[in-house]
Amino acid sequence: MQMKRKFLEKISVLPYLLLLLFFIVTVDKTAAGSNPEAKVKHWNLDFSISPFYDSNILKYSDKYITRFLNLQDEGRFHINRYDDLVAKYSAGLSYSNEFIKKLESTFSFDFSYNRYSFNTIKNWIRYSVSWRQDFLPTSSFMISYAFIPHFYVRHFRDEDWIAVYGYVPITFKPYEFSKDDFSFWIQHNIFKGTRARAYFSFMRYFLDPDNTEYDSKDYMGGIRFYQQITNDLIISAGYKYIYSNAKGYDQPGETKQTSDDVDATNYSHTYLAGISYKLPVILKMSNNINLDVEYERCFFTTNHFYELDPIHAGRNDKNYDIAFTYNINLPGDVQVSAFYTLLGRKTATPAAANAEYISDEKSYGQYQTGIEINYNFKF
Repeated sequence: MQMKRKFLEKISVLPYLLLLLFFIVTVDKTAAGSNPEAKVKHWNLDFSISPFYDSNILKYSDKYITRFLNLQDEGRFHINRYDDLVAKYSAGLSYSNEFIKKLESTFSFDFSYNRYSFNTIKNWIRYSVSWRQDFLPTSSFMISYAFIPHFYVRHFRDEDWIAVYGYVPITFKPYEFSKDDFSFWIQHNIFKGTRARAYFSFMRYFLDPDNTEYDSKDYMGGIRFYQQITNDLIISAGYKYIYSNAKGYDQPGETKQTSDDVDATNYSHTYLAGISYKLPVILKMSNNINLDVEYERCFFTTNHFYELDPIHAGRNDKNYDIAFTYNINLPGDVQVSAFYTLLGRKTATPAAANAEYISDEKSYGQYQTGIEINYNFKF
């Protein structure tokens, strides 16, 4: 884990490299503008910088925010503050061409880095590659792979260590994972102004050595419809289903059925809706607003009694994600966005004796607000 920390510290130079790249590309584009010969542009480079404020970086309930502020639970909190100023740096490079008749193919590589100002333990990166292919004039698909090498969630008490040392600070252990994601979507323009997209993902979570019972294989499928109402207004609606099959044991010779470890297996239904509206042009600059809403109902399926698995027994979650974005296209292939995202989770259980505990552990409220500056260059 220390090696990962050092790696994250090294890539902190990324903002300066992106800034240098911005000036190189800008100068190159200015010079190319004097060339009267038009060229077919197959390459696309874009990168963005997004500073934003996150009100609750570890998704703590009010109980744990209060305990953090009161300097309680020695060993639990490895952060300097529960909120933070975050900077997200992203870069992408893609190549497009018509390899099959007049059907476009696009191959892409993307990279993003999230840097936290006061809590570097939360820094994380993501890589992805993808292939998008038109196979009919009105249809296309995309295959992608994404990888997150390290993501810190928070510190939790480890029951195995408690059995040896008791309730002391050392029994708090980090909950961290790496993740890969294999995804596919296919879309078709059904009618003029009507588009449908179906998507599928297979995701794997690999937990740190102290939490291997949480290793999981997740399966997601969904569909979303987009409808153009007027030239300026598009609405969308969709649904997705996720099944997360957790390992549920951490010792050789154990199975999920014979293990005394927690079982985080769950399934969820998510309902999606969105609206996008083009606003009147401002000084020859186009702009629009978007509103996206997600509501999820998640149910955990463990057969353990709450005395053995209090965090999952009978648990059901209500999650919401509401995102509002304003976008404006500036001269020079620059887009600026301002956004506000409201997130939260309400956790409950039918077991009255466990209801307060599980809510204190998992319910939370959070918002993120900031801007994003994106530069796009074709060559």
